[in-house]
Amino acid sequence: MTDEAHLQAAIAEARAAEQSGEVPVGAVIVHNGEILATGQNRVIRDADPTAHAEIVALRAAGRALNNYRLEHCTLYTTLEPCAMCAGAILHARIERLVYAASDPKAGACGSALSVMNHPLLNHRVQVEPGLLAEECGAMLTAFFRSRRKAANAQPAMGIQPHESTAEASPVTTKKAAKKTPKKWSAKINTDSTHPDHGLFLEDAESIAKALATKEVSPKGPASGMRMLNFYINRAGKNLPADRHRELEKAKEILSGIIANQKPSAPSATKRATRKTAVS
Repeated sequence: MTDEAHLQAAIAEARAAEQSGEVPVGAVIVHNGEILATGQNRVIRDADPTAHAEIVALRAAGRALNNYRLEHCTLYTTLEPCAMCAGAILHARIERLVYAASDPKAGACGSALSVMNHPLLNHRVQVEPGLLAEECGAMLTAFFRSRRKAANAQPAMGIQPHESTAEASPVTTKKAAKKTPKKWSAKINTDSTHPDHGLFLEDAESIAKALATKEVSPKGPASGMRMLNFYINRAGKNLPADRHRELEKAKEILSGIIANQKPSAPSATKRATRKTAVS
């Protein structure tokens, strides 16, 4: 098989990762002309920050050869390895690295860092970048564009959400500088418009009462309700079921507070008095 064919196998791994909600990066390791191991991004599924496609493939190849040294092996990956993966490739004694798209934000083969083949390190890898770079770059661009589109579809409230930078596309443009600091209000992977840390971890009554105060919602309880609705929508599937129920209960309590604060309709006597005064 050719380099292109092996890299196409890595692309297939990347697309499988994307179908599982991961950033689409895939890798394969070839030994004696045959694919020895494959890997795809698994950081979300495995809750493992080290589970990059290259690391997953290196682990599988080590088990296949029953050796932590992967000599005479070529690693193919759809994206320039980061510092962690580059270090692992060097430690594994990979002979050759072929990657597609460059990563200007985290690539450690010369784009952002030069970990690979650093002059002070004792192993050299034959690095060949750029094969099928356009196809792999387009795949990553489409993935992050859809992520941004989904994020922008959330309803906009008083304070705009801070866009997550946990995963950065290697092909996107620089984001505009944020004018306000990032605010967190719960121990989940999402942003909130609420300025007080941890409020939405409280019980329903405490949440509702706080959102009804002028200190928290200067425009009144209605703006507090908008904050709460935005938070629930932004958190989405990250919210545990019991927390979601508590927040829905807080909405009911806050709705009652809003209803009680609405001015009642003027009585018939008062309307008659005003009508007499006018005539």
